[in-house]
Amino acid sequence: MNAAASDLSGRWDGTFSYPDVPEAGPVTPFLATITDTGGVIRGTVIEPHEFVSSTAHSSLLGQRIGRSVHFAKTYHAAGDDYRETVLYFGSVCDKGEVISGEWQIEHWRGPFEMVRELTTDPVVEEAVHASIDAAVGAPAYP
Repeated sequence: MNAAASDLSGRWDGTFSYPDVPEAGPVTPFLATITDTGGVIRGTVIEPHEFVSSTAHSSLLGQRIGRSVHFAKTYHAAGDDYRETVLYFGSVCDKGEVISGEWQIEHWRGPFEMVRELTTDPVVEEAVHASIDAAVGAPAYP
């Protein structure tokens, strides 16, 4: 296994999708920051809030075992629509640059994919934030 696949620490750009049913939400972009300490992964996630023009913040806690990854995403102060913990189950590609799999919450489930940011270029970071802002019509990040 590639060294990058054995340490998931870093920033990740991702999307998750809902099932193809009328009451489901849109494809949603997110930005995750992960710390991997011996296979224990912790981090934060920011994404567009589905119901108001704002962002939703959450924390994640989980585990990496080989190429398998699982974590729970818990929202903070995002309202009653975000009270349930979301479970993610995925796998890391050979080079450690992509995590893909499935999320689930109650009876909902759908695919997700995360791509590791290989740079912390401020222009790239600003573009990611602008993408999230555009998805919710929120003001630019400070």
